[in-house]
Amino acid sequence: MTNIKTNLEWALDYHNKGWNVIPASAEKRAKVEWKAYQDKKVTIEEITAWWTMWPDANIAVITGKISGIVVLDLDSKHGRTSKEFVIPVTVCAKSGNLGEHFFFKYPSDSEIKSGASISGEGVDYRGNGGYIILAPSVNAQGGQYEWTIPFESQEDLAEMPDWFKALVSNNKTEKKWLIGKDGVSEGFRNDTATSMAGKILSSTAPELWEAVGWEHLQIWNQKNSKPLPEKELRSVWDSIKNKKQTENIKDTQTNKFLEDLMEKEGMILFHDEQGNGFASLEISGHREIKECSSTAIKKWIANEFYTKNKKAPSSEFIKSILTVLEGKACYEGEEIELRNRATWNNNEIWYDLTNKDWQAIQINKVGWNIVDNPPLLFRRYSHNKAQVIPNKEGSVETFLKYINIINDEHQLLMLVFLVASFIPDFPHVMLVIFGAQGSSKSTLSKLSRLVIDPSIIDVASFPNTTRDLVQTLAHHYFLFLDNVSHISEDQSDTLCKAITGGGHAKRKLYGDDDDVIYNFMRSIGINGINLVTTRPDLLERSLLLEVGRIEPEQRKTEKELYENFNKDLPFILGGIFNVLVKSLEIHPAIKLESKHRMADWEIWGCAISEALGYKQEIFLKAYQNNINRQTEMLINDNIVSTAVISFIAIENEWRGTPTELLPKLAAHAMLNGNDTSEKYWPKGANALSRKLNELSTPLRQLGIAVVINTTGTERYIHIKKSNKVVERKLIQGSLVIDKTVETDGTDGTDDVLPASNKTIKPEDIPF
Repeated sequence: MTNIKTNLEWALDYHNKGWNVIPASAEKRAKVEWKAYQDKKVTIEEITAWWTMWPDANIAVITGKISGIVVLDLDSKHGRTSKEFVIPVTVCAKSGNLGEHFFFKYPSDSEIKSGASISGEGVDYRGNGGYIILAPSVNAQGGQYEWTIPFESQEDLAEMPDWFKALVSNNKTEKKWLIGKDGVSEGFRNDTATSMAGKILSSTAPELWEAVGWEHLQIWNQKNSKPLPEKELRSVWDSIKNKKQTENIKDTQTNKFLEDLMEKEGMILFHDEQGNGFASLEISGHREIKECSSTAIKKWIANEFYTKNKKAPSSEFIKSILTVLEGKACYEGEEIELRNRATWNNNEIWYDLTNKDWQAIQINKVGWNIVDNPPLLFRRYSHNKAQVIPNKEGSVETFLKYINIINDEHQLLMLVFLVASFIPDFPHVMLVIFGAQGSSKSTLSKLSRLVIDPSIIDVASFPNTTRDLVQTLAHHYFLFLDNVSHISEDQSDTLCKAITGGGHAKRKLYGDDDDVIYNFMRSIGINGINLVTTRPDLLERSLLLEVGRIEPEQRKTEKELYENFNKDLPFILGGIFNVLVKSLEIHPAIKLESKHRMADWEIWGCAISEALGYKQEIFLKAYQNNINRQTEMLINDNIVSTAVISFIAIENEWRGTPTELLPKLAAHAMLNGNDTSEKYWPKGANALSRKLNELSTPLRQLGIAVVINTTGTERYIHIKKSNKVVERKLIQGSLVIDKTVETDGTDGTDDVLPASNKTIKPEDIPF
């Protein structure tokens, strides 16, 4: 099963293979001023910036001399197909409208400009001055572009056939020569005969060529209204026959090369949990892992062949080798789960440096060290950057001098988050950085990324769709989402699953029923001017850090900042690994009487804090204060919760239906200066019930019990203050903690019930 890549990764892959790519809309319109790139190469930085801005943008390649391609475009809606032409084996694709695109090498001896209707309506071509959409783009009707013969390198491109060159030359004499009255254009006669001979030979045993094949070719020739002379037909037949014999010799050479390859020392074939084939290879004294369908292994095979035979292999030869390798990897090789950046192995943490020597860090209770040939543990993506070599004399606290976090508790929480992010396979809190403009939120985000999971995508824009969010998360060990202003309910649910772990399914390709299943836990960070994690379930999985504005006299240039940080990075990284060693030793002894929602992170936080030299009580107090801050900010930023607090301060207790409650809360919301027409205000009774369900836990922490139940067919809501209530003052629309006071309740019950869908009788509620 092929692993799904993001559109950015597709674009970078095309760029690495020599094509000039630009973003385009579903309507095939370029999103940038593309004509500027007809004569100059697009840069990696430009591609990254474009697909960070438009993560789901389609991919287009600028054709002609700049990318070295000419494309034949056959439009199916006009009934034009490849059956009309004799097309050599070359890179080709199906368009979103089921048309056909055939890619050829740009000729060095002529100028090819884009044109249309070269052989009647629906036959166009793209050369200089044009572009064409590439897989896996999706058109406005939902049709997906798919490779039928994918592009791996320029070697896969066939030369333009003579008939194609004649068509694009726009020469009337040549066009007349091309169009035949008998349905077989005269210019295509030899090609047609060759095609027919090839089909007969490929379907007939060699010993029957003369007995069956030649007879069939003669019959075809006789039925043709303008048959070829027998001498000419015999010449075609003999050339095809000789070619077939040559191919048999090549098959023998292929089998011998494949046998030698399989016996090569260090060669290991295996597949991952998704069924993708991989090869582990010994290269220049170290081991590398290559996916069998990748360009990297194709180049390796080409080099092996040239080293042995002193000549270049054909693209067909390489494809046949790759097909066998992938088959053996999938059906004979061991299944090995490959991870991104960090993983556990034999109770040790392994961290991939993603450098050219394929080194990794091995971390256990005894210490840490750099391993030159680590076990088969990691897979790499095109966005991964090499990590620096860590220094054992370093300190993680050095990181603090580059960020604007003044609060001591927040500094400790930031260090704990940083170190904990290197520990895989447990739920990590989501780091939420917010603050005013000029507070270097993005800088903190980028520096965190450099430390944990360096990538050419230092920070990412929030994907537009849940599908894109899942795919982006799957390809990054640690992802920082930059300048987030809004998170939808579906996106919030996806982030929650990514934090605590869960499966995500998506279709592999448009038009088929295969699924790609992602199952992962991720360390995530987001930043924004305001707090955007207003959903309680996501907020209680978060760690909130507010950064202050940097004064002009304290600012440094970005060049100066990163130059200094890159010098310190080996020491910061080494300091993190030193803390991890101590944390692994301390962690088993950590015992907590009570735990919060993110219990695993809380326990690891205690171990890391002690390894940093802090008592765990200091960490627990800092984390508890952060949780309290979450509740306060959630209540302040939630229009429904502020209305409930204002309402119950007057009513003390209320029972009724959601339909009855909605207008009452709306009146209090407007009294508090909130706009009930905004998107966060529930528009109906069902929506109000869902909101109150979400808010039941933070309201309970404030001493307000909310129970939602059904009796028979009726749903009702019961709201009441409990004995201990946190008094809050409403000041300009924000709630401020004042003090905790005792109510005059007489039932002695401090507990509150969470929202429930179970049927409970009103008299059974302990109020």
